Amino acid sequence: MNRVFSNIGRLFINASPLKAVFLEPKPPNPHIFSLYPLPRLGSAILGTILRDRGWEVRIFVEEVAPIDFNRVLQADLVGISSITPTAPRAYALADEIRKAGIPVVLGGSHVTWLPEEGLAHADMVIRGEGEIPIAVLAAHFEGRDVSLDQVPGLSWMNEGKIVHNPLSEEPVDLNDVPAPDLSLIEGFVRGGAFSGAVIPIQTTRGCPHNCAFCSVTGMFGRTLRRRSPEKVLEELEKYRDSGSVVFFYDDNFTADLAHARAICQMILDRGLDLKWSAQVRLEIARDTELLALMRRAGCRTLFIGFESVNPLALAESGKSLSAAEMSEAARSISRAGIAIHGMFIFGFDSDGPGDLEATLRFAKRSPIATAQFLLLTPFPGTRLSERLGNQGRILTREWGLYDTHHIVFSPKLITPRQIQKRQVRSHWRFYSWPRSLLNLARLKLPRAGIYLYARRINAKWKRQNRFYLKALKVFSGKGPFVPDPGSRPPFEEIRSAAEKARERIQKRAVCRASKT
Repeated sequence: MNRVFSNIGRLFINASPLKAVFLEPKPPNPHIFSLYPLPRLGSAILGTILRDRGWEVRIFVEEVAPIDFNRVLQADLVGISSITPTAPRAYALADEIRKAGIPVVLGGSHVTWLPEEGLAHADMVIRGEGEIPIAVLAAHFEGRDVSLDQVPGLSWMNEGKIVHNPLSEEPVDLNDVPAPDLSLIEGFVRGGAFSGAVIPIQTTRGCPHNCAFCSVTGMFGRTLRRRSPEKVLEELEKYRDSGSVVFFYDDNFTADLAHARAICQMILDRGLDLKWSAQVRLEIARDTELLALMRRAGCRTLFIGFESVNPLALAESGKSLSAAEMSEAARSISRAGIAIHGMFIFGFDSDGPGDLEATLRFAKRSPIATAQFLLLTPFPGTRLSERLGNQGRILTREWGLYDTHHIVFSPKLITPRQIQKRQVRSHWRFYSWPRSLLNLARLKLPRAGIYLYARRINAKWKRQNRFYLKALKVFSGKGPFVPDPGSRPPFEEIRSAAEKARERIQKRAVCRASKT
């Protein structure tokens, strides 16, 4: 692995380094985290690998800064990372970039499971983890003796036929992966500093659990892989005194309690004054000593999937705690001085209207600072998608709706329209005016700001989805569900921006030619 990722010297073509641009499309709808744009790590890591090989790299995360097509259309290779709800926009971007004759490679969870769909818009698709494939693919573009059939996990077209190369035999060793250079992301560093930014850092990859609705294990496996605490601290040191907030990107930061404990202790030993948050499972509440250590090390918020208070729904989601145990666990975490962002899921087969109401009531009465009420979504590649597909219950394959805020299948005990209305109203009621004003009265100003922002986002979502909501209203439950044939994102702004950039580049080329 070290050999694959090593800096093997700059490669110049016509005295210039090869250029790569990575794109991360924005989601079609606003969400509560739109307030704090957080780049996914994939593009930043892959960009860093290419930079270390001598490439000139730029990354555009649309939620951070708009795409500069002048730079994109002068690249030697463009990579686009996509999850399911951003797939339509990723495909539109790929279509326009390929018009300029620039090779495009797609990656991410969505095209990992649907590579043929991706190849209708791109030259190549990387399935699964991208670190090893991008390094081998780079060697191919550098003119080295590497063919496309040697790139692990690559799907590509060979003489009109789709080829799916085998995945890497060994998973990526996280200790060999370079720390992502976030300064490669356009607009992420302002005034030469990361001040105020949310910094994503990964300490583990993979998840020993195998939730039917989750695509993590399909992408990264069930074996937990760890970065050494020393490597993690080396990366954290870059943000000393930066004023940034760190988000540990792990699916479960405390999946290995000893590993989490070692990182927290090293933060304290090195005197790093950092504020950070992480995703964990609720069982962490049993380890009060670790909670206290996490708080001393800078932990301020934990993101926790409660899912439901319905015992049957909890069994469906693979959670073992009862509602009473969850309530006590939440109080234990709150007593440790750590805020909770609770995540709940509506739409399990055992969920009826009363269960959804009980779940909302639990969220409001427990010491949960902020919350999301999400709709169960059958993402491609999950066991849930396979089961609902076999049962004929999936209503639409409009991927832009697969953002956990739209109902895209038929629940068992409640109609699609009823559950959608419950989900929207749950946000209104959790972030109600009285609760917002109470936070203001208690001088919890950041939390009050989030509540007011959540209300604004909820209102904006309803405006943007008025046709979708009307379609749900008239949907009888039988026949095809058409969310809104006239409201599909036309991506006209992508086509227009790309066309203008192509014209500018052509004019510059003509001017240069006339001068010679």
